[in-house]
Amino acid sequence: MRDDNIIKVVIQKCEVLQRSGMWPSSPRIRPAAWLGNFLNEDKRLAALLLDRFVYCDEKTVNSMLQSAWNSIGDGFPKGTLVSPPATLLNALKNAVITPIEGESPSPTDSGNLICRKARQVLGIPDSNVKTPAIALEHAIKGNTIVFFDDFIGSGDQFLTTWSRTYPSGHSFQKVQNTNNFTAIYITLVTTDFGLNNIQRSAPKVAVCPAHTLDNKSNLFGLIAEGIFQEEEILSFLKRYSRKLNPQEKYIMNNPEYLMLGYKTRALFLGFEHSIPDATLPIFWAPGLGKWEPLIERV
Repeated sequence: MRDDNIIKVVIQKCEVLQRSGMWPSSPRIRPAAWLGNFLNEDKRLAALLLDRFVYCDEKTVNSMLQSAWNSIGDGFPKGTLVSPPATLLNALKNAVITPIEGESPSPTDSGNLICRKARQVLGIPDSNVKTPAIALEHAIKGNTIVFFDDFIGSGDQFLTTWSRTYPSGHSFQKVQNTNNFTAIYITLVTTDFGLNNIQRSAPKVAVCPAHTLDNKSNLFGLIAEGIFQEEEILSFLKRYSRKLNPQEKYIMNNPEYLMLGYKTRALFLGFEHSIPDATLPIFWAPGLGKWEPLIERV
C-alpha cells in the first residue's frame, strides 16, 4: 500500500474510534496533530506505530478490574508457591485492600485510583481500604492483604512496596516469611517480564491480572513479525526522541528509556486515567517547540 494511503487509513480508523466513543475526542487524543510532528518521509512509520496504540477507556478498565478480581478463584496458576484457589477465596473473608506505592510514594499513584474503583466496581467497603502502613499491621496479625494497581511493567513498584520497611520496622516481605499471611495482587495488565520478576522475588504472592502482555505486544515483537524493520524503526525513534522533553527525569536522562520507555518495554498501551511509563514516550511525552503528544501522561 502506498505511504499516503497507509496514513489515510490509520487516520480514518482513529476517527472511527473517536466517533464511537472508544477513544475520547481531541484534544485528549489528537492523532492528526501528532502525525504533524513528523517529516513527510517519516509519516508512514509514525502511522504504523499509531495503528498499534491501544487505549482502554473507563468502561474497559472497569471490566478488566472485575475480570482480574474474578480470576482469584479461576484455577489458573498465580505464582510458583501460591495457595490453591479455594484457599485464596476463603482468605478474602479477613482481607483488607491497599494500593501499590511508587518508588517515591505519592497520593497520585495509580494504585490509589484503582482502590477507589474497587469500592465502586467490586463493592468493597470503604472500611476495608487501608494505607500500606496500616495494611501491614493487619498482615502482622495474619490477615490477608490484597494489593491493587493498574499495570505491572517491570514489577519494580510492587517489589519496592513489598520490601519497603515501614515506620513499624517491618516489611510485607519479612512478615510473610514469619507468618505466611496470604497476599494477592490485583492488576489490570501485566507484562510477562514483570510477572516473572515478581514470581521470582515473591513466589507466594498470588498475582491476578486481567490480561498478560507477551513479547508480541511490544515493539520488539512487531519487529520479529516483520511489521517493522529493526534498523529503520530504531533509527526513527532515536531521531525523534531527541525532540522529547518528559518531566520524568529517569526517562529523560536515559537515552534507551527515552526511545523505548521504562526498562525498554516498548509498549503501545494507554489507560484513560494514565499512560504507563513503559509505553513508548513518543506517544505521551511533551516535547520541544511545537511538538504535540498523542496523549498526555496525566
